[in-house]
Amino acid sequence: MDKDDNQHLFAEAMGKVKPLQNSDKVHIEKIKPTTSRKKIIRRSIHLPDVSEASGQRPHASQNDPWLFIADGVSQDTLKRLAAGRPAIDMDFDLHGITRDAALTLLQDGVAQALQEGMRVLCIVHGRGLHSQGKPILKQAVYHWLSEGPFAYMVLAVMPQPNSGGGACLVLLRRQHKQ
Repeated sequence: MDKDDNQHLFAEAMGKVKPLQNSDKVHIEKIKPTTSRKKIIRRSIHLPDVSEASGQRPHASQNDPWLFIADGVSQDTLKRLAAGRPAIDMDFDLHGITRDAALTLLQDGVAQALQEGMRVLCIVHGRGLHSQGKPILKQAVYHWLSEGPFAYMVLAVMPQPNSGGGACLVLLRRQHKQ
């Protein structure tokens, strides 16, 4: 069959198609997100005035090395976080940058998030498929979140559902207004 034959067969088949009546059409309304996500802005930020004594650092779960939980965080809280409650306030995409640049960006972004009273961050670090051996960025991000300057503000870190291990969700402590 050549191109003309295909076009003729298509036109013949389409000639039997009847349009739907207006009453049969289904109209779907677009759902607007309840909160807007912020992309990280690369700029200098003043660190929030929070006492390090006000919180404990998260520790790794015995069952999952990529799950960090501070004392007192319930399984229900983790389930809600995985289900998107509360919604993600800020996204970080660290693909294609060096480990040191990623940690600098992360420090500035977390400082900004704390300053603005944000609670949930999504950090895309990748799965480490292009790293030789271990996933460099993933390990650096998790280590920074559990041992870095803002570790006392982190309540939980968990792999983002359906990310294949290439992103994590971070739940920050609530800021008390002074």
